Amino acid sequence: MTDWNDFEWVVWRLEVRDPQRLAGKEPDLEARTKETMTELAASLGCGYDSCVDYDSYVDDTPYYAWWVRLPASEHAKVGTDGLPLVIGPLREYLTTRLPDGLTWEITPDREMTYDHAGSMALRAGYADLIAPFECALMPLRRDGAGALDPRVKVWKWEKDLLVGTFDLWLCKDPDHPHTWIVVTIGLWTEPDEEPAARLGHFDFTPHHPLLFLPRPAAPATFTARVTSGSFPSEISFRTKVAGAIGTAHQWTASDPDVLAGRVVRDLKLLWPHLTGQEPGR
Repeated sequence: MTDWNDFEWVVWRLEVRDPQRLAGKEPDLEARTKETMTELAASLGCGYDSCVDYDSYVDDTPYYAWWVRLPASEHAKVGTDGLPLVIGPLREYLTTRLPDGLTWEITPDREMTYDHAGSMALRAGYADLIAPFECALMPLRRDGAGALDPRVKVWKWEKDLLVGTFDLWLCKDPDHPHTWIVVTIGLWTEPDEEPAARLGHFDFTPHHPLLFLPRPAAPATFTARVTSGSFPSEISFRTKVAGAIGTAHQWTASDPDVLAGRVVRDLKLLWPHLTGQEPGR
């Protein structure tokens, strides 16, 4: 893919800079605009992705940015200003939530567009694995996890190889404040076997569930993993808090439906509140 016309969806970034901090110290624009932006983008045949309202450039100038996915058909319909026509209503709404005097910068976001295309390719390539887990786990979600979409994310782009993960937020971790219990699924891979061997020591945690495109030839072993509490990973240090407990649970199977069924059964035993029951009952 070398041209915008190569993509089914193009992600656009709508940004304003606020050097004088006219929007205030904590503008809270993400929460204030999410619902309307989601509904408005959908009515225009587009998809709302996200907002950043707390970041700044290296010169300490705050900026606020929104990302919206446009289908190729809407991306191609441009006005006299060179912008897609659907951008107009989105910008008009956001203007009503911002102070006067801010300058807009609206451009297609190449990195986000590639990321979305890769994620969609991974989801399509592993539909047989993802669908049983979404069907089985979605009804169990608690603590606001239902507002968080399951994520297929590309983490590494190699020549002729995409590497990513599938993550589904399940509930708040009862043993670790401000942390989610997340179910990650993918292929069981060995560090000395292809395609994992191409990733290198610092890019690959052995046996962590990963998705690869092109998909390795069958037969495949699928795996699901959940961690809780202070269980360490490559990017976190072992806790020094006395008495802290960390756990990791991992399952494998060659059949995605069998794997999903066993994971759901065990998760209900590990965290009974997922079934709506009180602990101990």
